[in-house]
Amino acid sequence: MRVLVTGCEGMLGRRLVEEAARRGHAVTGLDRPGFELARPAEAARQLREARPELVIHGAAITDVDGCESQAEFAMAINGEASGVLARGAAEIGARCVYVSTDYVFDGAKDAPYLEDDPTGPATAYGRSKLRGEERVLAAGGSVLRLSWSFGPDGKNFVATIAGLLGEGRTLKVVDDQQGSPTFTRDSAAAILDLGEAGGEGVYHCCNAGATTWYGFARAVAVGMGLAPERVTPCGSADYPRPAPRPTNSRLGGTRLESLRGRPLPPWQDALNRYLEEMGWLAR
Repeated sequence: MRVLVTGCEGMLGRRLVEEAARRGHAVTGLDRPGFELARPAEAARQLREARPELVIHGAAITDVDGCESQAEFAMAINGEASGVLARGAAEIGARCVYVSTDYVFDGAKDAPYLEDDPTGPATAYGRSKLRGEERVLAAGGSVLRLSWSFGPDGKNFVATIAGLLGEGRTLKVVDDQQGSPTFTRDSAAAILDLGEAGGEGVYHCCNAGATTWYGFARAVAVGMGLAPERVTPCGSADYPRPAPRPTNSRLGGTRLESLRGRPLPPWQDALNRYLEEMGWLAR
């Protein structure tokens, strides 16, 4: 199958290209500077010229705090341009999978969010991604939401914590936000499964289980063979940010598991695989 990945140089995009190639697909990757969502008509032309059978649209503005001061630009890129690409894919008969986020929810629910739960983003980033979801679904594409992504080739929470712990630091980490960590190698495989199966609608993708940022950081310390007591809890109020962080980012639902025939591995297993890959896992 001919697969096109937008955002191919990103943390997830690189894994998508690798996984698609491993499966024997012919892969085209598009990213800046040659691929600009700020020029959506040109981006859609590039898409059509590649003649893909499957488009995985991962390119986006992902700076959650930066989107607060560039809300219109974020809406144009993450929202409207995504719709232009999805319509371009539909014009040539290609399936389109849009990579979205837990930020489309307000975080107030006291249980994991399911695929059909009402959305209500509290940030400019979340609103822009929700607009993208709406535009892609209207064009016949599908949506896959991720949360708390980590993996090689990109800035992420695990890499930051591992680096600080490696410097001998003692850390205070937020303990009043819950989420579902997701390893990019696992999510890339799941996204390809979804695209190959032609799944429709909205799906949630995360490694099994949930934790807090504090619990996640302690697990990193344990995996590195360091004393978990070097990580202590604090509240979100100790780290004010321009964009509010959801109290609950846990993603639930069984649609993806039903389509694939299996769940993603537990997040603890995924974390240890990442730590081992990076040479950080204690021997």
